[in-house]
Amino acid sequence: MLELSAIWKPETQQQLFRALLNAMARPGSRESNVIPADGEAIGLPVLAVLVDAAVTLADPHQLLRKSDWSLLQAAEKSADTADYIFCDGNRAPEFSPKLGTLTGPEQSATLIVSVSGLNSVTTRLKLKGPGIAESTTLVIDGLDPAWIHAREDWVCEFPLGVDLILVSETQLAAIPRTTNVEVL
Repeated sequence: MLELSAIWKPETQQQLFRALLNAMARPGSRESNVIPADGEAIGLPVLAVLVDAAVTLADPHQLLRKSDWSLLQAAEKSADTADYIFCDGNRAPEFSPKLGTLTGPEQSATLIVSVSGLNSVTTRLKLKGPGIAESTTLVIDGLDPAWIHAREDWVCEFPLGVDLILVSETQLAAIPRTTNVEVL
């Protein structure tokens, strides 16, 4: 009998989906109530919740194993055309993701960015916007500053833009396109 990791089980995926909803509803909040995949970073479990055979996925930094692709079932595309992009936050983005259209802003890409941590002070961001009372500070380790500059360009023509999900080994946080970001 095939033994699957806990990340492929419905109860785990429901917990992760709830954590993703909480993170998107409260930008900058860190969700720690997530279950890592057998000692791996939380990136693969997040992808297991979000992608299926109906969407496309790019892995420009080759963070996924070949065996992960068959379980995810998503069609592989380039980072310029994929619905979801899984990338290394330590490396500057070298692509231009889908930003949607005025009549279909939901056709933009969602970026899952792997970072070293969400507790350090290497990068401090001040966030404002929907879901945040006044402002909040998000501290990130392992995020190349080019990500913040690229995101600024990608979201400058709202409602077009991308949503970022930052994932570390055990935590996740989100920066939706509606959030204003200032580097501190």
